[in-house]
Amino acid sequence: MADNLVYAGIDIGGTNIKFGLVDRKGKVLYKEQRPTMAEKGVDPLMHLVTNIAESLLYHAAEEELEVRWLGVGTPGAVESRSGKVIGVSPNIEGWQGTVVGDVLHERLNLPVHVDNDANNVALAEHRFGAGIGYDSVVCVTVGTGVGGGLIIGGRLWRGGNHSAGEIGHIVIDIAGPQCRCGNRGCLEAFCSSAAIVERTRSKLHGGLTPAFENVLEGDLENLNIRKLFAAAKKGDEVAAEVINETAGYLAVGLAGVVNLLNPDIVIIGGGVADGGGGFVDAVSAEIRKRAFGSAVEKLRVARATLGNNAGFIGAGLLGEVR
Repeated sequence: MADNLVYAGIDIGGTNIKFGLVDRKGKVLYKEQRPTMAEKGVDPLMHLVTNIAESLLYHAAEEELEVRWLGVGTPGAVESRSGKVIGVSPNIEGWQGTVVGDVLHERLNLPVHVDNDANNVALAEHRFGAGIGYDSVVCVTVGTGVGGGLIIGGRLWRGGNHSAGEIGHIVIDIAGPQCRCGNRGCLEAFCSSAAIVERTRSKLHGGLTPAFENVLEGDLENLNIRKLFAAAKKGDEVAAEVINETAGYLAVGLAGVVNLLNPDIVIIGGGVADGGGGFVDAVSAEIRKRAFGSAVEKLRVARATLGNNAGFIGAGLLGEVR
């Protein structure tokens, strides 16, 4: 391989598109992000992604870096050969059915590989992050939604129709809240950032605690995930209660996954995990209470290490894992 060979990846999210260049040791050489602006529609979004891809390749050429393929991550299940989105993407209306891979390949005249965004995070963490050295990895991202990716026997597991790893849509309460997927009581309906904020808002409806009064500047409308964890760091009991509740909900679903797959490691990433507040430790403790003793005897539960870069790093690796 050439010494200047790099991975190029794009990660399409509901809010932002992150993209960058990564060397073969996992070092990020260049990265940027732009607003997704999904509300403008599918065609403008595809046009934006194409422009980003061209600018990324142009930057690589300027730096005399070699790119042999482009990798792309997107919400929803993806048919890997054509790069067609076959699963619903609740945060990008109308995105299902978009043939991302073929459209980009025709424009760029370069091999283009497309996969589900959470699968790409799992790939990245397995190669360069918390999952290094483990053959069996469950990776879950907790943020705007709850996504999952599986590495089994050292390889990405996509399932019979590219839909494996949808951990966020494991039902933990058949009478639970409505999920954006159309079902009720999914993990995502309890653990997404919107669900966590709403649960916190409900607990504070009768009045703000001193810590929340401080971080919200007296206005409940300022509440978001970041400020919830800020209150937790100040020792707020309501914030701690919400975080522990969320960890409990997530652990209920993950305990079933651990019993089913008996992985070496469960990696937890995304904005909620990044908030701190003992979240990952709380999830780990609850999994160990609920899963079989034999399944958790050697289990490691860890926080993801690659942060917001994981999506485009994993996308860049797709050309090696077809």
